[in-house]
Amino acid sequence: MSHSIALRPAWSYRPGPDIAPHAPAGLYQVQTLAKNAAEAGLAAAMTGISEIAIETVVHDYLLQNGAAGLWTITTVGLGKNAHTCFPTHGPGKFIAAAQDVLIIDVHPITPEGFWGDCTRSKVLGHYPEADQALADLQQIHQQTLAYCRPGITASELFKFCHNLLVQQGFTLLDLLGNIGHSLTAGEAYTHGFIDANNHTPMWGAWAIEPFAQRGGIAVKVEDLVWFGREQCTVL
Repeated sequence: MSHSIALRPAWSYRPGPDIAPHAPAGLYQVQTLAKNAAEAGLAAAMTGISEIAIETVVHDYLLQNGAAGLWTITTVGLGKNAHTCFPTHGPGKFIAAAQDVLIIDVHPITPEGFWGDCTRSKVLGHYPEADQALADLQQIHQQTLAYCRPGITASELFKFCHNLLVQQGFTLLDLLGNIGHSLTAGEAYTHGFIDANNHTPMWGAWAIEPFAQRGGIAVKVEDLVWFGREQCTVL
Protein backbone atom coordinates (compact mmCIF):
# COMPACT_ATOMS: atom_id res chain seq x y z
CA MET A 1 0.00 0.00 0.00
CA SER A 2 1.32 3.44 -0.88
CA HIS A 3 2.35 5.59 2.07
CA SER A 4 0.96 8.75 0.49
CA ILE A 5 -1.43 9.60 -2.30
CA ALA A 6 -2.49 12.86 -3.96
CA LEU A 7 -6.24 13.35 -3.74
CA ARG A 8 -8.54 16.33 -3.90
CA PRO A 9 -9.37 18.04 -0.57
CA ALA A 10 -12.17 16.28 1.24
CA TRP A 11 -13.35 19.17 3.38
CA SER A 12 -12.45 22.82 3.74
CA TYR A 13 -10.96 24.32 6.87
CA ARG A 14 -12.77 27.48 7.97
CA PRO A 15 -11.62 28.51 11.43
CA GLY A 16 -13.69 30.25 14.06
CA PRO A 17 -17.47 30.65 13.88
CA ASP A 18 -17.47 29.86 10.15
CA ILE A 19 -16.47 26.24 10.80
CA ALA A 20 -19.06 23.60 9.95
CA PRO A 21 -21.11 22.61 13.03
CA HIS A 22 -20.65 18.91 12.32
CA ALA A 23 -17.83 16.83 10.85
CA PRO A 24 -18.30 15.62 7.26
CA ALA A 25 -19.73 12.11 6.94
CA GLY A 26 -16.58 11.01 5.14
CA LEU A 27 -14.48 11.92 8.16
CA TYR A 28 -16.59 9.65 10.36
CA GLN A 29 -16.21 6.88 7.80
CA VAL A 30 -12.43 7.10 7.50
CA GLN A 31 -12.04 7.25 11.27
CA THR A 32 -14.21 4.16 11.67
CA LEU A 33 -11.95 2.48 9.13
CA ALA A 34 -8.85 3.54 11.10
CA LYS A 35 -10.27 2.30 14.40
CA ASN A 36 -11.37 -1.04 12.96
CA ALA A 37 -8.00 -1.59 11.29
CA ALA A 38 -6.21 -0.91 14.57
CA GLU A 39 -8.52 -3.34 16.36
CA ALA A 40 -7.84 -5.99 13.70
CA GLY A 41 -4.14 -5.64 14.43
CA LEU A 42 -4.71 -5.92 18.17
CA ALA A 43 -6.86 -9.03 17.68
CA ALA A 44 -4.04 -10.72 15.75
CA ALA A 45 -1.47 -10.05 18.47
CA MET A 46 -0.21 -13.06 20.40
CA THR A 47 3.07 -14.27 21.79
CA GLY A 48 5.55 -14.91 18.97
CA ILE A 49 4.02 -12.65 16.32
CA SER A 50 6.25 -10.02 14.71
CA GLU A 51 5.61 -6.32 14.23
CA ILE A 52 5.73 -6.78 10.46
CA ALA A 53 3.12 -9.56 10.63
CA ILE A 54 0.82 -7.27 12.61
CA GLU A 55 1.37 -4.48 10.07
CA THR A 56 0.35 -6.92 7.31
CA VAL A 57 -2.90 -7.70 9.13
CA VAL A 58 -3.66 -3.97 9.44
CA HIS A 59 -2.88 -3.26 5.77
CA ASP A 60 -4.90 -6.25 4.57
CA TYR A 61 -7.89 -4.97 6.52
CA LEU A 62 -7.53 -1.49 5.02
CA LEU A 63 -7.27 -2.82 1.47
CA GLN A 64 -10.20 -5.16 1.90
CA ASN A 65 -12.35 -2.33 3.26
CA GLY A 66 -11.75 0.30 0.63
CA ALA A 67 -8.77 2.37 1.75
CA ALA A 68 -7.01 4.19 -1.11
CA GLY A 69 -3.68 4.54 0.69
CA LEU A 70 -1.93 5.84 3.78
CA TRP A 71 -0.89 9.41 4.49
CA THR A 72 2.00 8.21 6.63
CA ILE A 73 3.34 4.84 7.72
CA THR A 74 1.54 2.43 10.01
CA THR A 75 3.41 2.38 13.30
CA VAL A 76 3.59 -0.95 15.12
CA GLY A 77 5.60 -1.17 18.33
CA LEU A 78 6.40 -4.08 20.64
CA GLY A 79 8.78 -4.20 23.58
CA LYS A 80 11.25 -1.30 23.61
CA ASN A 81 10.02 -0.36 20.15
CA ALA A 82 6.73 0.65 21.76
CA HIS A 83 8.60 3.57 23.34
CA THR A 84 9.04 5.25 19.93
CA CYS A 85 5.76 5.90 18.12
CA PHE A 86 6.76 8.33 15.36
CA PRO A 87 5.94 8.54 11.63
CA THR A 88 9.56 7.91 10.62
CA HIS A 89 9.87 4.81 12.79
CA GLY A 90 8.19 1.85 11.14
CA PRO A 91 7.69 -1.75 12.23
CA GLY A 92 10.82 -3.85 12.72
CA LYS A 93 11.59 -7.42 13.64
CA PHE A 94 10.55 -7.30 17.28
CA ILE A 95 8.57 -10.36 18.37
CA ALA A 96 5.76 -10.26 20.94
CA ALA A 97 6.92 -11.59 24.29
CA ALA A 98 4.88 -13.36 26.97
CA GLN A 99 4.57 -10.04 28.81
CA ASP A 100 4.45 -7.15 26.37
CA VAL A 101 2.66 -4.02 25.23
CA LEU A 102 1.64 -3.46 21.60
CA ILE A 103 0.97 -0.01 20.11
CA ILE A 104 -0.61 0.40 16.64
CA ASP A 105 -1.03 3.80 14.93
CA VAL A 106 -3.03 3.77 11.66
CA HIS A 107 -3.44 6.53 9.02
CA PRO A 108 -5.80 5.58 6.16
CA ILE A 109 -7.02 7.67 3.23
CA THR A 110 -10.37 6.99 1.55
CA PRO A 111 -10.97 7.31 -2.21
CA GLU A 112 -12.89 10.53 -1.45
CA GLY A 113 -9.77 12.04 0.11
CA PHE A 114 -10.57 11.85 3.82
CA TRP A 115 -7.74 11.16 6.27
CA GLY A 116 -8.03 9.13 9.47
CA ASP A 117 -5.74 8.71 12.47
CA CYS A 118 -6.15 6.22 15.32
CA THR A 119 -3.89 4.60 17.90
CA ARG A 120 -4.72 1.66 20.12
CA SER A 121 -2.66 -0.30 22.66
CA LYS A 122 -2.95 -3.83 23.99
CA VAL A 123 -1.33 -5.65 26.90
CA LEU A 124 -0.19 -9.19 26.11
CA GLY A 125 -0.04 -11.89 28.74
CA HIS A 126 -0.32 -11.55 32.52
CA TYR A 127 1.13 -8.09 33.07
CA PRO A 128 -0.83 -6.28 35.83
CA GLU A 129 1.41 -3.19 35.87
CA ALA A 130 0.85 -2.65 32.17
CA ASP A 131 -2.89 -3.30 32.50
CA GLN A 132 -3.07 -0.56 35.13
CA ALA A 133 -0.91 1.85 33.14
CA LEU A 134 -3.12 1.44 30.07
CA ALA A 135 -6.32 1.79 32.09
CA ASP A 136 -5.04 4.96 33.74
CA LEU A 137 -3.91 6.48 30.43
CA GLN A 138 -7.26 5.66 28.84
CA GLN A 139 -9.01 7.44 31.70
CA ILE A 140 -6.79 10.50 31.23
CA HIS A 141 -7.55 10.38 27.52
CA GLN A 142 -11.29 10.32 28.18
CA GLN A 143 -11.00 13.24 30.60
CA THR A 144 -9.06 15.18 27.97
CA LEU A 145 -11.68 14.46 25.31
CA ALA A 146 -14.39 15.61 27.70
CA TYR A 147 -12.46 18.85 28.38
CA CYS A 148 -12.48 19.82 24.68
CA ARG A 149 -14.59 22.80 23.67
CA PRO A 150 -14.83 24.87 20.49
CA GLY A 151 -11.98 27.33 20.13
CA ILE A 152 -9.95 26.14 23.12
CA THR A 153 -6.28 26.80 22.49
CA ALA A 154 -3.98 23.88 21.85
CA SER A 155 -1.76 24.99 24.74
CA GLU A 156 -4.65 24.98 27.21
CA LEU A 157 -5.71 21.47 26.22
CA PHE A 158 -2.09 20.33 26.47
CA LYS A 159 -1.76 21.82 29.96
CA PHE A 160 -4.91 20.05 31.13
CA CYS A 161 -3.81 16.65 29.82
CA HIS A 162 -0.18 17.01 30.87
CA ASN A 163 -1.17 17.89 34.43
CA LEU A 164 -3.23 14.70 34.60
CA LEU A 165 -0.32 12.66 33.27
CA VAL A 166 2.06 14.07 35.86
CA GLN A 167 -0.44 13.50 38.68
CA GLN A 168 -0.67 9.84 37.68
CA GLY A 169 3.12 9.42 37.52
CA PHE A 170 3.46 9.38 33.72
CA THR A 171 6.24 10.88 31.64
CA LEU A 172 5.37 12.17 28.17
CA LEU A 173 7.14 10.15 25.46
CA ASP A 174 6.26 12.06 22.30
CA LEU A 175 9.51 13.06 20.56
CA LEU A 176 8.15 16.56 19.89
CA GLY A 177 6.61 17.00 23.33
CA ASN A 178 2.94 17.13 22.32
CA ILE A 179 -0.31 15.21 22.80
CA GLY A 180 -1.64 15.59 19.26
CA HIS A 181 -1.92 17.67 16.10
CA SER A 182 -4.25 19.29 13.61
CA LEU A 183 -5.63 17.34 10.66
CA THR A 184 -6.99 19.24 7.67
CA ALA A 185 -7.91 18.41 4.09
CA GLY A 186 -5.02 16.45 2.65
CA GLU A 187 -2.59 17.68 5.30
CA ALA A 188 -1.58 17.01 8.88
CA TYR A 189 0.13 19.44 11.28
CA THR A 190 -0.88 22.56 9.28
CA HIS A 191 -2.15 24.29 12.41
CA GLY A 192 0.53 22.83 14.63
CA PHE A 193 0.70 20.49 17.56
CA ILE A 194 -1.13 20.31 20.86
CA ASP A 195 1.78 21.45 22.98
CA ALA A 196 2.70 24.10 25.55
CA ASN A 197 3.67 26.72 22.98
CA ASN A 198 0.85 26.51 20.41
CA HIS A 199 -1.81 29.07 21.30
CA THR A 200 -3.85 28.41 18.15
CA PRO A 201 -7.62 28.08 18.73
CA MET A 202 -8.77 24.58 17.87
CA TRP A 203 -11.38 24.31 15.12
CA GLY A 204 -12.07 21.45 12.73
CA ALA A 205 -10.38 18.07 13.13
CA TRP A 206 -7.58 17.45 15.63
CA ALA A 207 -5.96 14.17 16.67
CA ILE A 208 -5.58 13.80 20.43
CA GLU A 209 -3.00 11.15 21.30
CA PRO A 210 -1.35 11.08 24.74
CA PHE A 211 1.74 8.84 24.58
CA ALA A 212 3.46 8.26 27.89
CA GLN A 213 5.33 5.83 30.09
CA ARG A 214 5.20 4.83 33.73
CA GLY A 215 7.51 2.37 35.39
CA GLY A 216 9.16 1.65 32.05
CA ILE A 217 5.82 0.77 30.41
CA ALA A 218 4.80 2.77 27.32
CA VAL A 219 1.14 3.18 26.36
CA LYS A 220 -0.73 5.34 23.86
CA VAL A 221 -4.28 5.96 22.68
CA GLU A 222 -5.60 8.32 19.98
CA ASP A 223 -8.90 9.60 18.64
CA LEU A 224 -10.03 12.39 16.32
CA VAL A 225 -12.15 15.23 17.64
CA TRP A 226 -14.18 17.64 15.52
CA PHE A 227 -14.15 21.12 17.06
CA GLY A 228 -17.39 22.45 15.60
CA ARG A 229 -19.15 25.77 15.84
CA GLU A 230 -20.97 24.98 19.06
CA GLN A 231 -19.70 21.61 20.28
CA CYS A 232 -16.91 19.06 20.05
CA THR A 233 -17.52 15.55 18.78
CA VAL A 234 -15.29 12.50 19.16
CA LEU A 235 -15.29 10.76 15.78
